[in-house]
Amino acid sequence: MNFYDQGLPILGGLVVFSLILIPAHRMPLQPTWIFDFDSTLVRVEALDELADIALAGVPDRQVQLERIRQVTRLGMEGAMSIEQSLQSRLALLSLRPEMIPALIERLVANFTPSFWRLRDRLAMMRDQIWVVSGGCHEWIEPTVSRLGLRTDQVIANRLRRRSDGTLELDPHSPCAVDHGKATAIMARNLAKPRIMVGDGMTDWQVRELNACETFVCFTEVVHRESVATKADAVAASLEEVLAIDIQSTPES
Repeated sequence: MNFYDQGLPILGGLVVFSLILIPAHRMPLQPTWIFDFDSTLVRVEALDELADIALAGVPDRQVQLERIRQVTRLGMEGAMSIEQSLQSRLALLSLRPEMIPALIERLVANFTPSFWRLRDRLAMMRDQIWVVSGGCHEWIEPTVSRLGLRTDQVIANRLRRRSDGTLELDPHSPCAVDHGKATAIMARNLAKPRIMVGDGMTDWQVRELNACETFVCFTEVVHRESVATKADAVAASLEEVLAIDIQSTPES
């Protein structure tokens, strides 16, 4: 390259390059993105799908499924505590380990469309992304790995095997208690700004308890008005989520 032809400054035969320093307060922010799983990353509720699998062949299957879906709705809208909602649904099911692979295949076939469209971008952002859910590691980790996300940045509940071989909720599960999501996030000391994206009341509670700086109500799958009215922003797709002006997000 002829530096004279390029118009670059020459000093004593050396090319002089200018270094432009950007003040720290004007550097682009790299937020921590915290995504809910059910009805956010995937367009179904995993426990409802698991119930559909577990209740195959049961005579009153449809009645039981509707009961479970109703409990799910009450929990997501804040009309029932997450602890009560989760325990009530699991009590209606007899879960076995062999049901989990079938559930995972259903989940990976039901990624929310905008998340699937932007899967390459998500994989590039993977170090900034956490998934926090009232679901269980046993099906969330294999599912989010298909999006290129880190399985070690999943906060969720766990199952354990009973003596008869069936599965039950591990009593030490962090997100199976009221305000569990917020408590678990705060314990991780994640980099700020932290942006929580989800569809349910437990996601908004993360903002209420100052475990994040911004809550985005995600409505691509379901619009819960009781949650949307509390949100800092509402987004109908992942494209809209990622277009949020981080510089102007609320302070905690």
